Amino acid sequence: MRDKKRRIEAFSFFDYTGIARHLCKMAEKGWLIESMSNFGWVYRRIEPEKLSFWVSYFPKASEFDPEPTEEQREFHDFCAQTGWVLAARSAQMQVFYNEREDPVPLETDPAVEVQTIRAAARRSYLPVWSVLLLISMADCGLFISRLLGDPVGLLASALNLFTGFTWLLLFLLCALELGGYFVWSRRAARAAERGEMPETRSFSHVQKGAAVLVLLGFVYWLLSTLTQGSALQRTVAVTMLSATAGLILLVNGCKELLKRLKTPRGLNRTLTLLTSFVLAFVLMGGATFGILRAVRNGSFDRETEKESGSLPLAIEELLPGSYEDYRREVRREESLLLGQITTRQRPGPNTERGSEGPELELTVTEVKLPVLYGFCRDSLLRSHEDQVQDGQLVLADHYEPWDPAPWRAGEVYRLYWGAGYLDQYLLCYEDSLVEIRFSWEPTAEQMEAVAERFAG
Repeated sequence: MRDKKRRIEAFSFFDYTGIARHLCKMAEKGWLIESMSNFGWVYRRIEPEKLSFWVSYFPKASEFDPEPTEEQREFHDFCAQTGWVLAARSAQMQVFYNEREDPVPLETDPAVEVQTIRAAARRSYLPVWSVLLLISMADCGLFISRLLGDPVGLLASALNLFTGFTWLLLFLLCALELGGYFVWSRRAARAAERGEMPETRSFSHVQKGAAVLVLLGFVYWLLSTLTQGSALQRTVAVTMLSATAGLILLVNGCKELLKRLKTPRGLNRTLTLLTSFVLAFVLMGGATFGILRAVRNGSFDRETEKESGSLPLAIEELLPGSYEDYRREVRREESLLLGQITTRQRPGPNTERGSEGPELELTVTEVKLPVLYGFCRDSLLRSHEDQVQDGQLVLADHYEPWDPAPWRAGEVYRLYWGAGYLDQYLLCYEDSLVEIRFSWEPTAEQMEAVAERFAG
């Protein structure tokens, strides 16, 4: 039978009534809180009993303190004399429990208690959540900007969808946390004038629900990258995740080690920040350098050749001859909304045809959600827009409707650039959009070969 239990809890810093209520239920189940940290709360097994809990705040405390200050120890001794025993502490938060049925409250002056919680919140809680709010707002803005500029590329990427969804959830959580705090602060100030202390409104279920959604999104992205991503994508994902996890564990390990060595608060903070900077530079910089070096050495080019397999459409299906010496460039992206594969076949460095050989570029976008079809088609059409300056056309660059019959497509558009048409087309099939660029003018037989591949 386990004597220890670790749980990930989600409570607001100022949610003293929600925390106390939760700890009472855990004690009735036979678990008493023992320690609280960013990696979870640890409980120890006890005989199930009904205990009273009180959450107190000490504004001058810090997570870098090696041990309670003299003022805190005096307060703890006073609490013990009144039956309140210190169970756990985390930075400015201190949790006490009492075995008496109706114990005397630790703080009897609501005005003092409100001022104490406000002072503690200004030290760490409010700055941290405010910074997170600004960062999440900036990243949501970048996500929206890219959604307007390249919606198809964005929606086809599981990573982009995951990060955009995560930043949106973080923004909503920050707004909820800060909004909840300021609403409580005003209510508590008015109640304190009447000699009362109001209960807090707990957002624990919302926070846990958001955490579950982020975890599910992360698992989906990781599985899709490991099973469907290229060698480069898998390497980047695993390397960066390992570096991030290592950075978090090492920095927190450094902080805890310094606390056990009784390092003063200021020195601990300085050394921990310095360690985080050095480790971030070493781990992230080293990972980035290693990946870039592998890319320059062509390691992933060889893997791309192995992974490319059968292309949606290969140049050898359209033109006679052998193209084994051609370079194949393949990039795949897939999300719950879209799937996209981009390929390019061009002469290799040692090909007999030289750099003048034919080339074929292809991007196939599979629209999994029918409601997005028109939006994706229009965004691809908008990807080429005429350049206008001072009301005058400087450069013509746009798609124009073309005869869909030879391609057996619902709609076909051909790119008009400069003073004439290019051999680049946008083919609109039932659930896919095909952008194809030839380095030659396709024949009727070649159009039919394209139609055979995609019209079905």
